[in-house]
Amino acid sequence: MNITQLLAVGVVTADLDATLPQYAKYLGIDDWTVEDVTADRITESVCHGRRNGGTYRTAFGRTTADAEGPGPMGRKPESIPFEIVQPTGGETPFNEFWLSRGEGIAWLTVLADGSDADVEAHFSGLGIGCAHTHLVDGTRRRTFWDTRAELGGYLLEVVTSEPERTGVSVHHNGQALRGNSADGTPRRPLPLQGINHFGVVVDDTMASCDAYHRVLGIEHFAIKTWQTEEGRLDAPYYRDQNPVQHGYFTAQGFVGNLGFEIIQCKYGDSHYNREFTDQRGPGIHHMFPYLTKDQADWDLSVTTMAELGAGLCMGSDLRGGAAEYGYFDTFDQLGGYLLEGVIRRFPAEDRYMAPDWEVDFAKAPEAEGTR
Repeated sequence: MNITQLLAVGVVTADLDATLPQYAKYLGIDDWTVEDVTADRITESVCHGRRNGGTYRTAFGRTTADAEGPGPMGRKPESIPFEIVQPTGGETPFNEFWLSRGEGIAWLTVLADGSDADVEAHFSGLGIGCAHTHLVDGTRRRTFWDTRAELGGYLLEVVTSEPERTGVSVHHNGQALRGNSADGTPRRPLPLQGINHFGVVVDDTMASCDAYHRVLGIEHFAIKTWQTEEGRLDAPYYRDQNPVQHGYFTAQGFVGNLGFEIIQCKYGDSHYNREFTDQRGPGIHHMFPYLTKDQADWDLSVTTMAELGAGLCMGSDLRGGAAEYGYFDTFDQLGGYLLEGVIRRFPAEDRYMAPDWEVDFAKAPEAEGTR
């Protein structure tokens, strides 16, 4: 199965009408397509192999790509598509996520080459079942594959053609919601250039690498441990712990226009464990959509997001001060996840840039008897 493109970040929220203005305020998504998927529109609903069903409200919108910023993974800047869903009753993957975990990124919708039969054969061959499937208006099939155990707490909706988004248009004035800074300058939304990666917190990084290879076809991972140490986490902080002693073990891999950072906590307090996995288990903890090489731009983003109520809650200088990362605390506002920003100040030394090792699934195993 060849994944080519992200079509939607699937977010479950308790209140769609309250959440959409927050996306206008923080991310600049003013325009949405909203629809009620009521019981009379749903047929052939099957949940975990059982006939059942439920209802939901859904909204689709896109960020506007910041053409001035560096694009994700060396590409041109691109918009980020979101589908925000409020479950309204019954058994759906959305209501299951909400009732068992709360708000958050519950699924990713991705485009793949081939046919629907090819997709089904892929998951069947891996022993991965269908968490939920249903027809909307007798025409659009929605199928969510139960990749929670393999990929870390979220489902995959894999389609072979981009679905048409129908419904009524809803507009929110993000600029009015942001207001002006103290000097009278209109506040800007966070300037996003596309998704560099999703940060997924798991129990076992190396086991997850194998799963991401089997499910998504990712062949190469860069492995690196991050901890309070010069050249790694130079000056880490978490909430009021500054500095904090903590560490985490990561792998990064890419497929299509998606990147993944797989994160396993090692020790110490962090947002990963204390405010995420301790309460809900593995899952998509954050997205990394904002990168800048301009200190003034970084300072403006940090100040503006703090004024809007989403200040930095965890971060550190990295690689001997060559870069800095920080998580903007959008957890309550956007629905159960953080946004990562990074500033790259100057080229880091090679010894700080190098991964600890690399995993390459494309390499053939050694011949029997030579190990």
